[in-house]
Amino acid sequence: MERRTFVGGTAATLAALTTACKAGGGSAAASPSVSASRTSFRSASSAAAANWAALARDLDGLLVRPGDADWPAARQLYNTRFDALKPAAVAYVANTDDIRTTLSYARAHSLHVAIRNGGHSYAGWSSGNNRLIIDVSKLNRVRASGTSAVVGAGAKLIDVYRALAAKGVTIPAGSCPTVGVSGLTLGGGHGVVSRAYGLTCDSLTQATLITADGKQLTANATDHKDLFWALRGAGNGNFGVVTELQFRTHPAPQAVTAYLSWPWSRAAAVMKAWQGWGPSQPDEIWSSLHLAGAPGGHATVSVAAFSVGTYGELKNAVDRLADKVGAPASSVSLRRRGYEEAMEIYAGCSSFSTDAQCHLPGATPGRSRQGALGRETYAARSDFFDRSLSPAGIQTLLKQMNAIRGGTGSIAFTALGGAVNRVSPTATAFVHRRSRMLAQYIAAWQAGTSGSTAQSWLTTAHNAMKPYASGAAYQNYTDPTLTNWRTAYYGDAAARLATVKKQYDPSRFFSYPQAL
Repeated sequence: MERRTFVGGTAATLAALTTACKAGGGSAAASPSVSASRTSFRSASSAAAANWAALARDLDGLLVRPGDADWPAARQLYNTRFDALKPAAVAYVANTDDIRTTLSYARAHSLHVAIRNGGHSYAGWSSGNNRLIIDVSKLNRVRASGTSAVVGAGAKLIDVYRALAAKGVTIPAGSCPTVGVSGLTLGGGHGVVSRAYGLTCDSLTQATLITADGKQLTANATDHKDLFWALRGAGNGNFGVVTELQFRTHPAPQAVTAYLSWPWSRAAAVMKAWQGWGPSQPDEIWSSLHLAGAPGGHATVSVAAFSVGTYGELKNAVDRLADKVGAPASSVSLRRRGYEEAMEIYAGCSSFSTDAQCHLPGATPGRSRQGALGRETYAARSDFFDRSLSPAGIQTLLKQMNAIRGGTGSIAFTALGGAVNRVSPTATAFVHRRSRMLAQYIAAWQAGTSGSTAQSWLTTAHNAMKPYASGAAYQNYTDPTLTNWRTAYYGDAAARLATVKKQYDPSRFFSYPQAL
């Protein structure tokens, strides 16, 4: 959930309530905590001996190394928590030959690689100490025709939305403008039209990737069917470097947005009412409930809703929610919006005068010299809930929000159901098809400070809610603290995924702490 500061019932508030920059997940791949014993690589010594000038000459794209002018931006991930990581180099690959060259170079020099697009990996695994980062940002072309779209794996979400909206179509996706479409898709992909159109991976019809040995594979419903199944939910950094995604598109109609807030004294009633209301709405209505707090007991409770239906239908729906709460909302905003306008509001970009501003600043691929977005500092966890919280569960939840002592904390619940849950749990590697709600817990703090108090709150809050949750976790909200991550992320799909991994990456070239 986006951590942006609330500004009443304005567009900035709507942006703050949606699944934004902490909802994408990075494109993939490696971690500084990977033990050398897990593979035959010797990253540190090999990085020092590597002939980087030779690699730079062999690439059509750009190789950036420590000491280069672009290095300060090139080495960064979105989350400032990972600024201490020291990758060996960043290869901004321009085509599939560049990917093959980089992979071959990494094998020859026993280097670990990390695959990166938006750099939003919650665990920092799209970078790493002494890693050779393969950044796919230059592979960003978006083409749409009829009911299909071909999207380069390096495209950023805001650019995908804009290109498709120009054709009157969209794909179901998240809200953060700088999230890479590949990372979002390969881990599932939740967004404000998921109940209407399904997850991002549910609209994926084909993926092209380069394997560790340089082979180009196209996976779809008829070719490499097991790989196609695995890529839809477990594709981040496990099987190869994805270069291109093909999607089935959906209409991008005029939409309706809503925002409601209540006094904190009504928080228990709002939670009780919303958890029965949100997952039970018609498919076209998505919603999330957001609990936010800061030291001193300054907590807030809000609901955001989005509909591809009519204004009247959403108005009637939120009126029914208020009736269930037993009190009218203290702040209400309900507006018709163009689809692209709504996506830009959720992205936090509606106030910008140019498209280029809706990017991170910088001269490297994937950024813009006119970029006006900033990075953030946070940690997160997640839970799926198969049933509504009991009164005791609600009280536990509110107690955690009142216990924040440092930084800021939030717990956001997204309504599931609709098209998401009409897919069989075994149809894709995204198995979370029977839950009612997805919760994301976030602790945020000022960059450059330890954040220890905020992170302690995060751990305590997440642990306190475990008795009420299903035990599953969202793989795009990567949680490096999970000990049972295979079951939490993949459930009954874990065994089949291990088989697919052995087939397509038998040497486990693509490896990181939570790799298959």
